[in-house]
Amino acid sequence: MPASFYTRTLTRGNFPMLRDAHLQFEPSDDIVGIDLGFTNSRLAIMEAKVPTLLETESGQAIPSFVAIDDEKSILVGEAAKDHALAYPANGLFAIKTLLGRRFDDPQIQELKTKVPYKIIEGSQGEAWVEACSKKYSPTRILAYILEKLKELAESYCMRSISKAVIAVPVYFSIDQKKQIKRAGEIAGLNVLEIIDEPSAATLSCKNKDTGTFAVFSLGGGTFNITIVEISNGVLEVKAMEYDTSLGGDDFDLVLVKYLVEGIKITHSVDISGNRMAMWRLKDAAEKAKLELSSSDQTSIDVPYLSMEGDTVPIHAKSEFSRSEFEELARPLFWKIRELCLKCLDAADVSVDEVIMVGGMTKVPRIQKIVEEIFKKSPCMMQQPEAAVAIGALLQGFVVEDQWKWKKSDKFVPLSLGIESLGGVFTKVVDRGSEIPAMASRNVATSCDYYDGVCIRIFQGEHIKASMNRHLGDLKLTGLPYAPAGAIYIKLVFHVPSNGVLTVLAKTKDKALEWSTELKDIDEIGEDGVKMMANAAILQRRNVEESLIMHIRSRVEFSIEGIDKLLYTRRKEIPPGPLADYEGKLAELKKKMHIGNLLSLKSLLAEAAWLEEDLIRYRPRQLECMDSDDELYVD
Repeated sequence: MPASFYTRTLTRGNFPMLRDAHLQFEPSDDIVGIDLGFTNSRLAIMEAKVPTLLETESGQAIPSFVAIDDEKSILVGEAAKDHALAYPANGLFAIKTLLGRRFDDPQIQELKTKVPYKIIEGSQGEAWVEACSKKYSPTRILAYILEKLKELAESYCMRSISKAVIAVPVYFSIDQKKQIKRAGEIAGLNVLEIIDEPSAATLSCKNKDTGTFAVFSLGGGTFNITIVEISNGVLEVKAMEYDTSLGGDDFDLVLVKYLVEGIKITHSVDISGNRMAMWRLKDAAEKAKLELSSSDQTSIDVPYLSMEGDTVPIHAKSEFSRSEFEELARPLFWKIRELCLKCLDAADVSVDEVIMVGGMTKVPRIQKIVEEIFKKSPCMMQQPEAAVAIGALLQGFVVEDQWKWKKSDKFVPLSLGIESLGGVFTKVVDRGSEIPAMASRNVATSCDYYDGVCIRIFQGEHIKASMNRHLGDLKLTGLPYAPAGAIYIKLVFHVPSNGVLTVLAKTKDKALEWSTELKDIDEIGEDGVKMMANAAILQRRNVEESLIMHIRSRVEFSIEGIDKLLYTRRKEIPPGPLADYEGKLAELKKKMHIGNLLSLKSLLAEAAWLEEDLIRYRPRQLECMDSDDELYVD
């Protein structure tokens, strides 16, 4: 690593001692790194120049849990979790899922069915929560968690803590990051930077100064696989895939569902509507899952969950083997596998090492999947849960200019492109491109003799342009009158460091130029929120749907050609054959919107045959014995 960057020397566990070889400085005591997790949060501090995870009485993980009791007192962490066992409706968790989302977001509506507390609509249509008849924004709830972390750190260190770098999921929008920063400020912290989790995890690892790394992060609520390249102190994101609805909690719920079904069969009682019983089962399932990471067998024993009739108590008692758990969770493992393969394919690079982040990475089956896909044993840190908080701490010293680590972790969150023939989304700037980004594409006019064209610009991953976020339009006026395809236009997309997209269009001879400045590609609005919430779904494009749209656009293009040909040859074709051609063309137009792939392929063949027949059509002149008139027959 060049001398201008900091040197890392392993001195304690898997974490480096940091020292600038030239400055010989003492690092600030008031900087902390925070991993604000979905299920648990962690805080890293610097002790004797060694990054260290904060230890509390209950361990290094502080549950990302807030509860409000009857006296409106705020409980955070383990105390909140314990309170929620008795009063589930007053226990607030998975709050990061609500951040920056609207109440009518499909993901929020799905979450409402999974959590015991009330999710309500805020005054601006955003998702809020309610507990003990009081309404709270997600930002305020997260601020309570950050306040608790700050309080614990100050108590442990016996000094004031004022500065923090907070790590967030890689897919968080600028608006969501602003809300996290606001939560930090409410908690009394000067938030130096919001860093994405993969970058933080990479910073925390020793001997990761050069190379290509896959950061595999599986936490309590989300899964993310990011491939990064580090060269000359610059970290570049090559590709990423994530699922905001896949995490450790989903593995817990697999066991819970199994237990609920067992009780239903044994006792003919459905306890799924009993909030307290479900919460107790969830707690037991989480512990069983953790035990199966290190042992082949575990048991669940939760007494007095409910009553069968008025007198018979219902107990949940079951034994699980690791193989049984893996079988129950097979669909979840499969999702993880598919996302890893997709990310590897998108990056199109050879991965040197896989960095494992998050408590769920201790699950043996997860490690095996990683080894099968990346063809190498994963790099298992002694504390995979600590990587993000440690990396956030290190970035705090970078921001304070105490180490010279350059980081380029800004990238295009979703692809940028235009709507082309048939409503297809044609990409210009690929998702994951490093910002600043610039890319171009040549397009041709698709209509005859028009002096203007409207180019519709979108952001997203769906093959249908209309399913993506509409950023704006670029109207090209003053075009010379010409047939379709005769005018070629070069489109240039430019995304500078401020994230505001500029689109430039110019004709091939550069005689005409147009440009427009569009909204921030990370600016969050209703459509943006929905798209970000469902990004993982949008990424998994349906192959058949893609083919359907592609073939339909070819059919549409062919029909336009037949229409033009029929118009130019109208005077040459007698009324009878002309009516026949027009009838066949009308039938093609009527069938053009069918959604069956085989039918569309057949329609394309029909259109091609009709076009060829029309091109080859030649009327024949016959001599008639009784008349001098000319008779044309087909």
